[in-house]
Amino acid sequence: MKASIALQVLPLSRGIDRIAVIDKVIDYLQAQEVTMVVTPFETVLEGEFDELMRILKEALEVAGQGADNVFANVKINIGEILSIDEKLEKYNETAY
Repeated sequence: MKASIALQVLPLSRGIDRIAVIDKVIDYLQAQEVTMVVTPFETVLEGEFDELMRILKEALEVAGQGADNVFANVKINIGEILSIDEKLEKYNETAY
């Protein structure tokens, strides 16, 4: 089943480099063989539901290696989804 997820990882631990934890999660996500887009507030991935759930679990484990308290906002869309390209197509027609 096709799915897309939007993941925002927020390390809440004090005394750590929170950006470094987020960067490690993004590095992990970019190594996966799914379509993805990194945005300022979240990373969006699309693929097969079971594969995305595995990736989500492992991404949170990566975050937990660098922080002892991690909050994650996750949005999941399953079924007849619009692809990332379809969602952004009309906005990519203009230059920034």
